[in-house]
Amino acid sequence: MKQHIDETPQKNTEESARSGKYSDSRNDRQVRTTLRRWHRHQKKEARRDRLSQMLQGLPYATAIGDALYMVGFWAEYAVVCAGRTTLRVTVAVASHVGALLFLILRPLGIGLVVFLEDLFQPFIRLSSGLRHIKALPQQHPEEDARQIRAEKFQYFKRGTKLYLPLVWNAFSYVLPVAALAGLVWVVQGQLSETYHLEVRVNGETVGFVESEQVFDSAREDVQSRINSALASMRDAGVETTQEQWDITPTYTLAVSDNVMTESEVADAIMRASSDEIGDGTAVYVDGSLRFVTTEGDHLRSYLDAIKSPYEDAFDENRTVDFVHDIRLVDGVYFLSSIVPYDTVLSTLNETTPGTTYTVPEDGQTAQEAAEAAGTDFATLQSMNPALQTEEDELTAGTVLTTSQPTAELLQVKVVERQSVVEEIPYETVETESDEYDFGKRVTVQEGQNGQQEVVSNVTYIGGNVVDVSIVQINVIQEPVDEQIVVGTHLSNGMVAHTGSGTFYWPVPNYKYVSRWMSSGHKGADIVAPYGTPIIAADSGVVEVAGWHNHPYGYGNYVIIDHGNGWETLYGHMSSIAVTAGQAVEAGQVIGYVGNTGYSFGNHCHFEMYYNNTLVSAQQFFPNM
Repeated sequence: MKQHIDETPQKNTEESARSGKYSDSRNDRQVRTTLRRWHRHQKKEARRDRLSQMLQGLPYATAIGDALYMVGFWAEYAVVCAGRTTLRVTVAVASHVGALLFLILRPLGIGLVVFLEDLFQPFIRLSSGLRHIKALPQQHPEEDARQIRAEKFQYFKRGTKLYLPLVWNAFSYVLPVAALAGLVWVVQGQLSETYHLEVRVNGETVGFVESEQVFDSAREDVQSRINSALASMRDAGVETTQEQWDITPTYTLAVSDNVMTESEVADAIMRASSDEIGDGTAVYVDGSLRFVTTEGDHLRSYLDAIKSPYEDAFDENRTVDFVHDIRLVDGVYFLSSIVPYDTVLSTLNETTPGTTYTVPEDGQTAQEAAEAAGTDFATLQSMNPALQTEEDELTAGTVLTTSQPTAELLQVKVVERQSVVEEIPYETVETESDEYDFGKRVTVQEGQNGQQEVVSNVTYIGGNVVDVSIVQINVIQEPVDEQIVVGTHLSNGMVAHTGSGTFYWPVPNYKYVSRWMSSGHKGADIVAPYGTPIIAADSGVVEVAGWHNHPYGYGNYVIIDHGNGWETLYGHMSSIAVTAGQAVEAGQVIGYVGNTGYSFGNHCHFEMYYNNTLVSAQQFFPNM
């Protein structure tokens, strides 16, 4: 076999050379491919032989083979049995489900068929009868028209008598549907109606209102008119009782498009309740009925004349009104509640006495007196012309007028809509970078203020501003943040974070503060037991860590540069836990409480500096 394969390439090559049909390269590829396939086949056969011989050499090889065969056989048999059982169960379930669906759907199908037959059978019979009646002239050509009409009538009569039950069957389905459609139409029609409240007094309809809220307001208005009439009668010495003035309007739901306002329905209730009524004008002050007068037009003119000096018809940003809400309402009122016009004017013009301020001691300046009286100097000077300047010194007992007598109810307020352009301060955003030395601040973007328009309503009473309410803020130009990069790089290669500006108490486990900064003392003395940890008040770099060479020195002390203008000093330590040039974090232990240097007891001397200016720690820790 091998000899045959070895000779074949040579033979093919010789034939190819003689014939000239194939190139040498193609023949070489074919030979190499055939050889590789043959070698692979030989190797596979050799592996099978070796495996077979190895298995045959194993003890109990035959028994193991039989066992494996039995395992495979029974596994295959179990799978086949499970598949057959699953198929039978599926077929059985499908059969039962089909039978159940048939039992459920069969009555529905029969019912549907019966329904369609009952519904359409009369029309089918009618159509058949009409075709037969139409064909009668052709079926009986020998009969005249009168006989044909008689025949048609008889045929129609027999068909009606025969198939009338079918018509009733169809109606049994059509009538409920028609009734439902009619119900829907009625409900929809009723819902589209406009319902309002029908107001009644003593069983008589006086009008319609839109809502219960309008009815309640009208009823309260009527009660106010009744109370006004009762007060007037009691002032005149006329005896009366509340029962005599009992008016109880009611309402019910009704359809109507004509509704009345609160005052209109109140007038209607009054007309239906009593004959002792007449036209008048009610004066409401801050929502409460105060007077009823017959001179409503004159009173309106009088009130307009009071406001007229403050008004400017050409200034749309200016509104004028009374401080108190004064409202005139024309309507129907009890004649007994009408007040004379002069009484109304005198009551409205009742004045409240002005206020004064008495100087308590000699030497008080006019400005100090104005502040004590709760006003400003310009206002105080306008009511006290004798005052010349803010620095005028007053004598004890001097009485200054701080407000003039005013007609309280007729005070006028002026509301002006004012617009002011304001600057929006820019914000400073700081970021850290190890590209710069610690504490160096580089501005990479200049800040720029923005602009905004602030629209406010400014309220004046008696020429003084009493209220400023912001109505709207329109941003004209957004501010540009200032971007600052703060260096964190140290010469020793470390990176130190700049202080946040929020400080920790340097000795958390302290006992008390023996003294704070004063004219003769530069810091806070924080008393604590010997060896108590001292922590960095904020992040930064240790600027100094060592012994303070001074007769009145700090002993072992540490100074931390926080890189944001702040520096802190910690003195009299028993030992130091950091070195100069080291980066520290806020809250990190930097040393321990001791009694070194010029000290009289265990404590930590704590100083704070901002831009080389000493700052009292008590400002930041007032409750320590």
